Amino acid sequence: METPLNPLVADIVAMLDPDMREDYEERAAIMEYEAKMERAQAECLALIDLLRRYPSVLTGVTVLQVELAGAIQSWLTTDLDSARQYLADIGGVEKGILDLVTVIERQYAGIAVLTTFK
Repeated sequence: METPLNPLVADIVAMLDPDMREDYEERAAIMEYEAKMERAQAECLALIDLLRRYPSVLTGVTVLQVELAGAIQSWLTTDLDSARQYLADIGGVEKGILDLVTVIERQYAGIAVLTTFK
């Protein structure tokens, strides 16, 4: 793992989990070598692409799609590991990670109301 050239990119990349870091590095390498971009530009574009797909990197909020008692729900969490453990404890099944904007637009017509969970 090399440290990104741009300090801002390096700060954000340092927050990535290992899977996202690998995704970022792979995209940056492909852009650098296949598209013949300069490394700094490839790193910036790879990060932009990653943030587009995973905005939770910046917000710290993850949308976890779950199935619980036969119903599909979208949970918002700032602690994915704890949410997954709680889901397992109550017998739910993780269905995937969703994009927050897409969930609000498609499931709630652009406006969602939060309520307490526990």
